[in-house]
Amino acid sequence: MGILIRAGQLIDGTGKPPLLDVEVLIENEKIKEIGPKGSLPTEGNEIKDYSNYSIIPGMIDLHTHVCYLTEGKFQKSPTKVNRVDMILRGFKNSRKWLEQGVTTSRVLGTPFDLDIGLKEIIEEEPYLGSRLISAGRMVTMTGGKRTPYDNMKDELTGENNVRRWTRLHMKEGAEVIKLYATTLQEDNVDDYIKRELRQPSGAKDTGRWGSFTVEEINAAVTEAHKVGRTVAAHAAPAFGIKLALKGGVDTVEHGSDLDDECIQLFLETGATLVPTLTVGYHQIENGDKLGLPSHFTEFAQKRWEKNQEKIKQAHAAGVKIGTGTDGFILEDMNFASELELLVEVGLTPLEAIKSSTKVAANCLGLPGEGLGSIEKGNFADLVVLEEDPLKDIASIRKVVAVFKNGELVSQKSTNGGVFNE
Repeated sequence: MGILIRAGQLIDGTGKPPLLDVEVLIENEKIKEIGPKGSLPTEGNEIKDYSNYSIIPGMIDLHTHVCYLTEGKFQKSPTKVNRVDMILRGFKNSRKWLEQGVTTSRVLGTPFDLDIGLKEIIEEEPYLGSRLISAGRMVTMTGGKRTPYDNMKDELTGENNVRRWTRLHMKEGAEVIKLYATTLQEDNVDDYIKRELRQPSGAKDTGRWGSFTVEEINAAVTEAHKVGRTVAAHAAPAFGIKLALKGGVDTVEHGSDLDDECIQLFLETGATLVPTLTVGYHQIENGDKLGLPSHFTEFAQKRWEKNQEKIKQAHAAGVKIGTGTDGFILEDMNFASELELLVEVGLTPLEAIKSSTKVAANCLGLPGEGLGSIEKGNFADLVVLEEDPLKDIASIRKVVAVFKNGELVSQKSTNGGVFNE
């Protein structure tokens, strides 16, 4: 027995114009057929009629930290953390994202590889949360940790050591490698921000330095690509972005200070920019409510307009842009913000949806196969929306139902809440 879904409008995630009045037949977790309304068999199939709604593919957040403890001093990890609390947060946050239509989350850094274990549990019970593509611990150069107690990162020097670490980490279950292309001079983010705010406008950022060499980065990339995995690089300043791109990474995270040379390197390498606009915007809008130190918000505001302008330039030049929120570092973040902000910087609603679906799936390597678009043979990850997101991208927030692997895992109830079938 399959599921026959009727849609008033179908946006398939590939960037093609939407289809009207269509049906999608789901069998064994995957999309078996797509056709005009009335063209697919109904006998023996459960019918889900969403003829008055829009359907898009399950969305993908390329940059999350579902297990993070959310507080302004999260970078100052204590020597003893409550791992049970972190796992509990992982379940809650992953479920929260699923209810918002995010069927896949790429987790880019978790202490003690907790996200790898979490991923395995969710695979057994799909309704528990988004499908996780997990990085486990991150890696940086020797001396690159922000504090002596930073449990998220390992420190390495030399191509052979990076190569060995990458192989072992993938053996332990990592499906993506997260590395730092830059690190800080200071012991923590708080001190760095305070010093940067004292600098005159336009002054060179002297508080960051390169983490890995191009050769060390490429060693990780080579090993990951051998087995269909990908590499994501944390890099904000331009010199770090260039190091990462020359090393062959698949995605650059943040990229807030990119310049014309960076844009050209993106185009030459085919890498994807994941600008994580949501975290900065959320901080600016809610700094007081979040209890963050005022200088955190001031720093985010100082960089905001410049960052937006650079992303506009990158998009206009043809750089691929994927959706990533840096989610759950701060309380009450929302995935839809990333699409809304991408539209603000120049993407059309259709392009923003593609960034969160097909473009994002292409950043995942082998684990992303069959994800990111509503096409025959792909996994049946579907999001039913109350209104047309092409008319107003904010309609992404109005989720009626979510299907993951062909299973209805979240549905809006008549009183406005969310329940599982």
